[in-house]
This record gives sequence, structure tokens and C-alpha cells, in this order.
Amino acid sequence: MSANSFPFAVRLIGFNQQETDIFDATFALDQGKGYGYFRLAEDNLQDPDLYIANAEDLRALVAVSDLRPSDVRPVLLVGTPSIALPYARVERPIRWQRLFEALDVLIEKRADTLARLEASDVVLVPERRRRNRVDIDLTDPAAYEGLRTELPHGGAVLLIDKTPAFRDFVAELMARYQVEVLWAKGESEAEGACVRQRVSVVLINTSVSDIDPFRLCQTVKTARPHDKTSVIFLVSKSGDYDVEMGRKAGVDGFLTKPVASHHLISALKKFMHLPR
Repeated sequence: MSANSFPFAVRLIGFNQQETDIFDATFALDQGKGYGYFRLAEDNLQDPDLYIANAEDLRALVAVSDLRPSDVRPVLLVGTPSIALPYARVERPIRWQRLFEALDVLIEKRADTLARLEASDVVLVPERRRRNRVDIDLTDPAAYEGLRTELPHGGAVLLIDKTPAFRDFVAELMARYQVEVLWAKGESEAEGACVRQRVSVVLINTSVSDIDPFRLCQTVKTARPHDKTSVIFLVSKSGDYDVEMGRKAGVDGFLTKPVASHHLISALKKFMHLPR
């Protein structure tokens, strides 16, 4: 595999804020074989290329098990786990050169696997869960059921954007799933669309002038109280997304523009049932 000009997306699991900041700063140095890596923000809905998990955090190990890593989406453990696990691992304290070497090996193996799958027309399963279903502190089986979220069947996708051009692109992607894609250019139109019919997911381009995306999120979520409507922001870059305001408003996550078709479909599958 040759070096790539684009970085690979990494999702960190089980690290504290200080460690996360160190990962961000180290990734910015472009170490490794020229592939490059960057951390996905917690609310970023893009599927990662690989995971890095804190092997000394039990909840992180539970999360890793739930995600079922593979050669297509591998995991690198940092530290010594309390139980033997069949995943690549580097010791603590982290020696960054060794960590990048381990990442590079996983990325090259991933590329070989993807090439074989593409040649055999195998369909890949995206990362689907936004939170862990397993809580090691739970003892009541009913509590486990409470963590299960049934994805809504039916319902349209509503796009708030300045022009209908992106709506047309999304509509073409969703045609195979027989999902209607609507367009609104302002808050009142968006609210009206959600009142008139069931909308499963609302995509809000936050660069649209004259709208407050956080207020609009709250508005569309309450337009039909008995329907579960998810809201995804489309932002220019991760730093444009205010995590605290987003969570307060009930935003379900964000994607950075331009959005690749496979990342968009994967994100939609997290919040609505799409037939194969």
C-alpha cells in the first residue's frame, strides 16, 4: 500500500481529556509512513477507519467488544488488559513511534482486506451504535431492554440548505431505499414540513444564513412529539460544532462537509431503518 494524501479517522475509547489532547497534538505532527491520522470528535457521526482503546479501562474493553473490530475496522489497545484479547497492542507508557508503527500495520492490513472484499462484492456493515448497550453496573434485565433503541421505520429525510442541489444528491442516494427526501430553505418551511408529515432525520446545513440551527433543532424535534426525529448538523469543520450547545439542543451528531456518500448513508442508518 502506498502512502495516502488523506488522513485516517481514529475513534478513541476510554481515554481521559488530557490523554485525548496528547493524541490530538501528536497526530498533528504527521508521524507514521505518511498516512496521517486524526481523531474523530465524540459527536462526529463519520465512521472511523480504526479504533484506539485504553486497555486498562474495563468500560473501554466492553465498548470494544460491542463494536466487534475486524481487519476492516481494527482496534489498537494501549496498555495491558485484564484479560487476553486477540487485538494488536502497545505498552504503556506510550512510545509514539511504536504506536504509529502499529497503526500503520493495521492500516496496511485493512487496505488489503478492503481490496479483497471489493473484488468479491461483499457489503460492509457500518458502525451503527451511538452509545454502548452494555453497562457493567446493570443487574436488572429490564434495564438492558431500556438501552435498546428501535430504529424508526418510514419517515422522510429533510434537508435544510440554501439551494435544493444537495437535496437532489441525497434523493438520488436514498432512491434505492424508497425514502422521500424533502428540502427547506428556512426555519418556517422546515417546521411546516415536520408538522405535515413524519420526518425521521433532519439534516441542517449550519452555514445557511438567517437560521439558528440549535433553535431549529428544538423546533423540529417538538413538531410531532410522538415521532422520534433525529437531527444531524452539516458543518464546515469539526471546530465549528459547539458540543455543549448541541447536546443542550438535542442534536444527535454532526458530519463535516463535503460529506461523502458512504459516510452520509452510514450516518442515516444509525437513526432510521433502511432496508437492504
